[in-house]
Amino acid sequence: MPLKEQNKLTRYLIDQGKITSKQFKELVEEAEKFGISVDKLIEEKQLFSEKEIVEAKSEIFNLPVVELTGLVVDKELLKIIPRQIAENYRLVAFGRDENIVKVAILDPTDSRGREAVEFLARQRGLVVKYFLALPSALKDILNQYSGLGLELEKVVGAAEAKFAPLIGEEKIWSEIGLEKITEEAPIAKLVASILKYAVDNKASDVHIEPLADKTRVRCRIDGVLRVVATLSGHIHSSIISRVKVMANLKLDETRIPQDGRIRINVSNRRIDLRISTLPLLEQEKVVMRILDPAQKIFTLEDLGFWGYGLEVMKRNLRRPHGMFLVTGPTGCGKTTTLYAVLKILNRPEVNVVTLEDPIEYFMEGVNQSQVKPDIGYSFASGLRSVVRQDPNIIMVGEIRDTETAELATHAALTGHIVLSTLHTNDAFGAIPRLIDMKIEPFLLSSSLNLIIAQRLVRKICQECREETELTPEVEKDLIADLAQAPDFDLNKFKDKKAGRIKIYHGRGCPKCNQEGYKGRTSIFEVLEVTDQMKKIIVSGAHLDEVRAEFVRQKMTLMKQDGLIKVLQGITTIEEVLRAAKE
Repeated sequence: MPLKEQNKLTRYLIDQGKITSKQFKELVEEAEKFGISVDKLIEEKQLFSEKEIVEAKSEIFNLPVVELTGLVVDKELLKIIPRQIAENYRLVAFGRDENIVKVAILDPTDSRGREAVEFLARQRGLVVKYFLALPSALKDILNQYSGLGLELEKVVGAAEAKFAPLIGEEKIWSEIGLEKITEEAPIAKLVASILKYAVDNKASDVHIEPLADKTRVRCRIDGVLRVVATLSGHIHSSIISRVKVMANLKLDETRIPQDGRIRINVSNRRIDLRISTLPLLEQEKVVMRILDPAQKIFTLEDLGFWGYGLEVMKRNLRRPHGMFLVTGPTGCGKTTTLYAVLKILNRPEVNVVTLEDPIEYFMEGVNQSQVKPDIGYSFASGLRSVVRQDPNIIMVGEIRDTETAELATHAALTGHIVLSTLHTNDAFGAIPRLIDMKIEPFLLSSSLNLIIAQRLVRKICQECREETELTPEVEKDLIADLAQAPDFDLNKFKDKKAGRIKIYHGRGCPKCNQEGYKGRTSIFEVLEVTDQMKKIIVSGAHLDEVRAEFVRQKMTLMKQDGLIKVLQGITTIEEVLRAAKE
């Protein structure tokens, strides 16, 4: 079967022995279904690494490869190619040598993109020299059109070399807003700009870390760390010192980790930051966790809960006492779910008390207390005091030890509603975990009402969402996983003409910073502790009995819930498979 002219990459990979004749035949058939070239299909399916693809293109088209990772491009260079053209054709100007402008591209066969660039270059009297770049690195440069890079360039200007550690500041930064900080010094403006960018883009964490001769700034947005700026390495100690001043940490202590807190005003909102410094080989790294106590508390429906699982949750929340657990790894949205539950339970006629570390949201009418383990105020000691506060509802941020587990269990048995979190892989895993914490099975069966397990997955950007198809192998696995899902009709999601399952993905656009994702939702499973489940717990929790109870309860497992959301066009199958492995 002859290859078309545009499939030069495929021909090269075949010649190199990296694609067999059988694989090629399958790829051609699949490419024809999608109406795209085999080359494009190979890249979209990520059959080879970015580096392998770029190196292959370099050999084929005789173009050099440029390393753009961590590069901050001068704003005047970015102006040579307008943002819309750069994003449309996936190319950027990254350097200039007299009258030669250096342009990084992804697709050397894109003649329209080259024509547009060469027309723009001629208007400025420039000649274009092309380079190939890794897609991920080029994406970082594209983000500089509207990201933090340009903002920092405005702040830093040409004065970087003059920055020095700011020592001797005695003002109480915790009470000063960003607007005031930006008046003090260039380095303060720099840190303020980083924090404003992070808050405005709903980042959960900011990492400021030293590289060989640079300082890298990364933000965790939608659960993924992204490089948002790369700065000169000689200002790194100044940035760390500024953060230490704001957090009231010791400036001259660089040998051991330090922890602190900052309260600042960003975009007319009070923001709390948890600061952690870590000594590395020669420099320090700082991580800032962003907490916005005034942010909106979502409903359970907003968080992704639906259907029969949601009905079970609401039914159990009407019970007068018992324990309500949310399980999962760190950063999976457990606390956010508990706040959504508190939003339902919080009424004037009940007394709600929480023990948290830290307080992540402010809720009017709820008595919120932050534990301080360094002075002996732990979850366990706090819980002893809380039960003397005449509570109806108690929220314990996390059950970490035997003492807290025992106190929470007894509180649930003595007429209180107890909400808490636990680190387990699935809903049923909470039961053996609590038994390992020395809670007797008969006490557990009497105190537990409901266990939720959840993970967070990124949502497809609705601005660039488009239909795609599953490979036959993945489609077969999906059908097998959903065959056991209760009350679910897979036929509703099949293309009536082709008989194939329709799914979606994000193409990537300026609205989502070319990621294809924007925002997150939860995938979950809900286990109700029914009378049958209580008997199973007391009798030793045999796995076959547990599985039979799952079926009897019509319980949708977490992976099944995720796959249903894939079919609904909410997330992608890659996100669900990633989350299901955690």
